Amino acid sequence: MIEVSDDIKFQALHEHYRDTFSNIKGSIVLRDKLTLLVFLVLGILVLYTFWPADTLTTFSQITMREFGIAVPIGAEFLGSIIWLALLFTIIRYAQTVVYIERQYVYIHRIEKELSEHYDKGISFTREGESYLKKYPKFSNWVWALYMIVFPFVLAIIVLAKIVSELVISFPRFSLLAVLNTAIATCVLISIILYVLFMHRQK
Repeated sequence: MIEVSDDIKFQALHEHYRDTFSNIKGSIVLRDKLTLLVFLVLGILVLYTFWPADTLTTFSQITMREFGIAVPIGAEFLGSIIWLALLFTIIRYAQTVVYIERQYVYIHRIEKELSEHYDKGISFTREGESYLKKYPKFSNWVWALYMIVFPFVLAIIVLAKIVSELVISFPRFSLLAVLNTAIATCVLISIILYVLFMHRQK
């Protein structure tokens, strides 16, 4: 068995700490982009709700410009595409935020191990003790927006939209309406699980 000195162990742990924090920063950038993407898809969903013909025309123009082909689809099918886009972006957003939160828990453990190499144990607390100490009220406000207001508004929009679609399609059976209902249910479940996880982390 090869003996590894404490200095080498410390250096390896420190490098791992830097790599982990770098991964977190990259994920934060991705989270911000996904946040904008969720709002963009929500905006498209709202536009489709009130102006379906215009949204369909715009979609056809975009596919023609970007891919050079005209995609002949119906308004109902476009609605399903938008629902799928919303589900995908919300899942990716939730996955990214959950990953960031879990990495913060992990990096706190690394900081604790690094700090044990120092007498006062205060040299590696940037993302742990020092960050959480005297947590500013504005950060609590932002947390409330992300964890309470945003998911609640998102869930209300999704619920109102799918209920309106079911009312419009009733009593006629529509396979796309069933598909959209399934997608909307998945979106709502994702939101609920995301909120529950984040509140356990608080």
